[in-house]
Amino acid sequence: MGNKTIVKGLKASFPIMASYIALGLACGIVLFDAGFSVFSIFLMSLLVYAGAAQFLAGSMVVLGAAVPSIILMVFFLNLRHILMGASISKYVKNKSVGFLAVFGHTLSDESFGINYSNFQKQDWTADDAIVANIFNYLVWAISTAVGGIIGSHFSINTQIMSYALIAMFICMMVMQFVSKIYIITAIISIVLSVLLTIILKHNIALVIATVLASMIGYYIERKLEQRGAGSRD
Repeated sequence: MGNKTIVKGLKASFPIMASYIALGLACGIVLFDAGFSVFSIFLMSLLVYAGAAQFLAGSMVVLGAAVPSIILMVFFLNLRHILMGASISKYVKNKSVGFLAVFGHTLSDESFGINYSNFQKQDWTADDAIVANIFNYLVWAISTAVGGIIGSHFSINTQIMSYALIAMFICMMVMQFVSKIYIITAIISIVLSVLLTIILKHNIALVIATVLASMIGYYIERKLEQRGAGSRD
């Protein structure tokens, strides 16, 4: 892996790194305010590396959610990484297991977007892609740790960050509205979340609502596909 590859990966990932600095600082401050130490924030970023999920985990800790609930919510929120990894795997399939492990762990939504678009070009290789991933990964981890340090020395009102977090999740949800089925599933999820929270009076209701809504959405989609296939026959 030469200097040319490193420079190419750095140039491609620079816009993402710039945004990661701002978001990482905010995430670190939020996590420190939720009770995480600077070291645990840095370690979480290295091991989990999921911006939205880390914001979510911090919010759930503040709300007093149980650890299993937090783990499940983070798991379901990050399921999209399986699809991203599967769709980009054909470009790195000839690499070693170690390479694939690092590449998969450092793959994020933004890194996927950069790599997938650049893989359509002739001059983008798997080595270029993993360099871009690693730069983004390191910048995020360092930024969250610095955010934790800032939060430990200065009293910062994180209320506005809570609104920003909600806005980010709404944006992520709206981006998934590619068909009526997704909209219906989202509405079902909202209704179930409210009803189950009232009945169970526990944060696990959000996990159950997510699973049930996903299953219902999948069932509806399968039925519509079968109906469409039957009408064509």
